[in-house]
Amino acid sequence: MSAGVAQANKFYEEVAATQIVWFGCLPNEILLEFDVSDNKVSLPLWSSKSRIERLKKLNPELLGDVEAQSVSWAQFKEHFLPILQDDEKVVGINLSGKNLTGIDIPASILVTQVEAFG
Repeated sequence: MSAGVAQANKFYEEVAATQIVWFGCLPNEILLEFDVSDNKVSLPLWSSKSRIERLKKLNPELLGDVEAQSVSWAQFKEHFLPILQDDEKVVGINLSGKNLTGIDIPASILVTQVEAFG
């Protein structure tokens, strides 16, 4: 199993248990997003605040201004999911390490996986 898949499974398990999703915000309340392959944009999500804080220490040049924010799983599905249904949008799951490695998946698969762990 790749590290990205292992991190994704940890995400599903932890979010199913806590019902909280974490994401990053830049100054002026701009969501942290990354351009990825195939002209897609990835919204990175984490299962805990500590994961984001650890990445900020590993990569202060890229993430120094990022603030960890949380939303309930129910709010994520209500408010974030509709904007993530676009074919050009994916979610990055529990990105880790200095190079922010992980997997990007469609938001619909994210919901299916988290709820399967619930």
